[in-house]
Amino acid sequence: MRAPGLASHAPIVILDTNALLDWRVFKDPAARPLAQALLDGRLRWLASPAMLTEWNHVWPRSVFARWQPDAALTTTVFEHAIMVDEPPRGPLVCKDPDDQVFIDLAVQVGAQWLFSKDAALLKLARRARLHGVEVMALQQWAGLPEVVDA
Repeated sequence: MRAPGLASHAPIVILDTNALLDWRVFKDPAARPLAQALLDGRLRWLASPAMLTEWNHVWPRSVFARWQPDAALTTTVFEHAIMVDEPPRGPLVCKDPDDQVFIDLAVQVGAQWLFSKDAALLKLARRARLHGVEVMALQQWAGLPEVVDA
C-alpha cells in the first residue's frame, strides 16, 4: 500500500475519530505538537476513505454544536492526511467494528502510533505493540519527553 508521501522516513501516525475531534473540534492543546509535526513533515498521517466516512458521520452530531465546529471541517479535516486504499483485515480484532479500520491500517502500514481514546482500541495496545504500533491517547503522546523537547 503506497501513496504519495510514503517515501518519507517520517514516522506514520493514524488518528481515530476521537483524536480528530480533540484536534479539530475541541482544540485540545495536546493536539498542537501533532499539528506542528504534521506541518513540519516530522510525522505522516495516513487515512482511508472509511475513516473519512466515519468522520462525516460523527462530527456533525448535535452534541458537538456547543463547540461550534466550523462547517468547513467536512472538506478540510483531512487536508494533512495522506489518503490510502482501505487496508485488508489485519491480525488484530477490535470489538467495535467501526474502529477496526484504524487498527488494520496502523498494522498494515507500520504506523508508529495510533492515537485514540476509544476503549476498544486502547484494549488492543499490548497486542498492537507486538506489531510495532503504539496505541495511546493523543494527550499521553503529547506528554512524552521526546515530544515535549521537540
